[in-house]
Amino acid sequence: MYLKKSILMIAVVVLSVSWMAGKGNISKNASVEEIFQYIQTVGPRYTYHQQVVTFKNEGMNLVATLVIPATPQKPPIVLTFNGFGEDRFYKIVPGTGGEYYYDRLSRFLAEQGIATLRVDYRGSGASDGTFNMLCFSTQISDVSASIDYVQKNLRNRVDCEHLGLVGHSQGGLVSSIAAARDKRVKAVTVWSAVANPPTTFEFLCTKEKMREGLNLPDGGSLIVPVWIETFFYGNFDLGKCFFQDVYSIDPIAEIKNYKGPFMYIGGLQDIIVSPQPYSGELYMKYHTGTEKLIMLDTDHEFNSDYYPEDYDKTLYWTAAWFIKTL
Repeated sequence: MYLKKSILMIAVVVLSVSWMAGKGNISKNASVEEIFQYIQTVGPRYTYHQQVVTFKNEGMNLVATLVIPATPQKPPIVLTFNGFGEDRFYKIVPGTGGEYYYDRLSRFLAEQGIATLRVDYRGSGASDGTFNMLCFSTQISDVSASIDYVQKNLRNRVDCEHLGLVGHSQGGLVSSIAAARDKRVKAVTVWSAVANPPTTFEFLCTKEKMREGLNLPDGGSLIVPVWIETFFYGNFDLGKCFFQDVYSIDPIAEIKNYKGPFMYIGGLQDIIVSPQPYSGELYMKYHTGTEKLIMLDTDHEFNSDYYPEDYDKTLYWTAAWFIKTL
């Protein structure tokens, strides 16, 4: 009996050390579900450092926040890309003491040993440019430039060979396509990713405005009021390239070319990327490789306008996926 207890105690110690080291067998051999459950109970494992960095793409400065955990080895890194009309901070989540939407993501990942680079696309946040130059194509280019920056400048600080992407809504569409086109991406998580761009943006902008945008002269732009049912989201100055990309770029066709680990997290009450779970299942149908579909009983942004609990489930699933796959 004493021998059995001793063996059990040794096993528990080894398991704990594996988790604290961030590179042990448990992080790879445990299921994603087991990791998801475990990290909710173990709490933060690492402190972290953050800084603002700037790099160029196509002559424009892109601004990003780099967050690196204090791990014994160089940590994997995840690049994050926001949704339509957002930036690398976005909104304060109620019940968090004033923490911003994407800041909370970076903190969760850093505390579990994963670095992040949160990027403002050109024309959004603190980066150069105006919003009307922003479209799927420019955003995909900005993702590629962000990966270039990591590969060229952060090799001494992060494990560049273990690089993932996470994107929300339009950022999920962009991240999916970028991963399909860039072999340097090793794992992806998308949140409420747009599956059918015409359906989503005709809902947000109306069919009439979308048609008007397609008929703009080259280089032209159009002020579009965006409504989500009765909620006014804002007026957006959209360039002709945006309207063209909505009807010419298909993330479901692109995802066929990405063979790496892919997780889709969506909300069953989502009215923007709708219907669910069908939109998430489309990605699963055409992606080949390790994958997981998570559906929560939430809205498009995981009820983060009201409280953090459901949004935090999204963060735990995201962390668990990257612990498993990066």
